[in-house]
Amino acid sequence: MAHALPELALAPLLASLPGQAKKLMDWLSTQRFRFVQLGASQPGMRPRDLDQSARRDLLATLRRRELEVAGLDLWVPPEHFLEDGTVDRAVGAVNVAIDMAGDLGRVPVSLTLPHVDGDELFDEVLASLLDKATARGVALADHATAVSKPRHELLCVGVDPAAHLAAGGDPAQVVSEHADRLVAARLSDLNTSGMRCGIGEHGGRLDVTAYRVALSVAGYDRPVVVDARQWADPLSAVQRTAAVWADTIHVS
Repeated sequence: MAHALPELALAPLLASLPGQAKKLMDWLSTQRFRFVQLGASQPGMRPRDLDQSARRDLLATLRRRELEVAGLDLWVPPEHFLEDGTVDRAVGAVNVAIDMAGDLGRVPVSLTLPHVDGDELFDEVLASLLDKATARGVALADHATAVSKPRHELLCVGVDPAAHLAAGGDPAQVVSEHADRLVAARLSDLNTSGMRCGIGEHGGRLDVTAYRVALSVAGYDRPVVVDARQWADPLSAVQRTAAVWADTIHVS
């Protein structure tokens, strides 16, 4: 007998869509999306460029379109946290992103951290970042495919299916293994040519139903980010992805 899975809202990644931000917000609203993921490197969304007043204006702009922020992306190259010439800038970027995420509703910051054993510099860096995260009540969603990490209530896990497929992993299994630490799940796929692609495209490798079931069993209840980076015709692909996602709500 078929039964319905919990409804999980989708949050398209604004920075992965073509066009001007406010027009894209209008489009998302007309498509009945209620959440949006922001990117810290997107023009007009960079944390260093937005003071608290500008962030309040951004929230007001989203509210007028009945949109809420799901989270904030910040893709600093992981090695920048380990090198003397780049570590200060990397830490500074994360700190201002944490502040912005706090101002936008204490949403998670998605990033990729390095994983090294016995590196005193990075241990200090991580402790500093977690102090900042604790002060603002913001979770760090680490999207590294090697997801073993120290225990801390705000050092959490983010899952990008395309990245795990590229690394030879099973996204549904990763969700199950890290259910208690998962705060940022994405919806993305990898085709047989090794390219990122939309859900439902020919050659896609993600078992969407298994992934959704895993999220349900894990108790995940946050928006799922539609990550359209590198997708062909992203707007149409986002619409198709939403339709495929809706079709997976019933399982046997």
